[in-house]
Amino acid sequence: MLRRILLLGLLALTGCSAPLEKPPAAPLAAPTAALLPISPLSAKPAPELIDSKPTTAQAEPIIAEAEPIIPLAADDQQTDQAAVIIPPVVPQLIMPLAYHSILSQGITISAVYFDDRKFRLTVADQADGCGSQWLDAKSAALSCDGYAAINGGFFTPEGKPLGLLVASGIKRGSLNNSSLGAGIFISSKNKSAIVRREHYASSSVTNNAENLLQAGPMLVEHGKATIGLSDHNERPRSFIAWDGKHHWAIGHIDSSTLAAAAKALSESSLNGFKASTVLNLDGGRSSDLWAGPRVPSGPKTHRSFLNKPVRNYLVITLR
Repeated sequence: MLRRILLLGLLALTGCSAPLEKPPAAPLAAPTAALLPISPLSAKPAPELIDSKPTTAQAEPIIAEAEPIIPLAADDQQTDQAAVIIPPVVPQLIMPLAYHSILSQGITISAVYFDDRKFRLTVADQADGCGSQWLDAKSAALSCDGYAAINGGFFTPEGKPLGLLVASGIKRGSLNNSSLGAGIFISSKNKSAIVRREHYASSSVTNNAENLLQAGPMLVEHGKATIGLSDHNERPRSFIAWDGKHHWAIGHIDSSTLAAAAKALSESSLNGFKASTVLNLDGGRSSDLWAGPRVPSGPKTHRSFLNKPVRNYLVITLR
């Protein structure tokens, strides 16, 4: 019995001292930063993350992705709609009748300004030749109750019109194809215009013309001085100016070349309006402008001492 007890004790001691099987190695731990728990009760993060601030890209939302597209499209729609809105047409203000003189590039420009909704240019022609009825612009204007007048187109040595004209509906002369007939002033019952000779036949005013006068050359077209005009022979000049709408002027230049007159007229503000078209009239000793006492700042006369009688005049009368 005792032997059995000792044998069992020996076996027990031998089992306790036997080497145990080595457990498998634990997997390597992940880096500290990766194991940081999200909970605030977790272990402290690694020292390099303490007090560090998140970068802007992590903390701030991406605005371009976050903003809705609809407001931008609405703004664009409003802009596009505003761009295509056509404002109402505002009628041109009526320009009062007036005489005015300006100095432009050393050239004195004197003119009578009027609005063709209130006044009109009437051709006063002398069927029996130069000076047969009127010796100057003043007498021609007074004969038809005019407010102002200026000499008209060119004429032959025999006193016949050098170009086409219509006075009180009566047609005289014939179409002049030279530079002295480059432009045509036309006035109907409700409309007035200055057209190129080439466009005369197709003009809407031509068929109902009550007054018409051919002269030239064109000094200003589309607001620009005509190219190729003579820069020689300074002399008095007469002209008709039009803004393309309702504002007009009949004017006198003391002395200039055609080229200088065109440049001055194209670059000047004529009593507040910009001339779109200017037609040269007969000049030199024929140049004669008269503004009567009913014209504000009148009466005025621009006529040389050696002035000669002319064939016809343009007279400002009530429409």
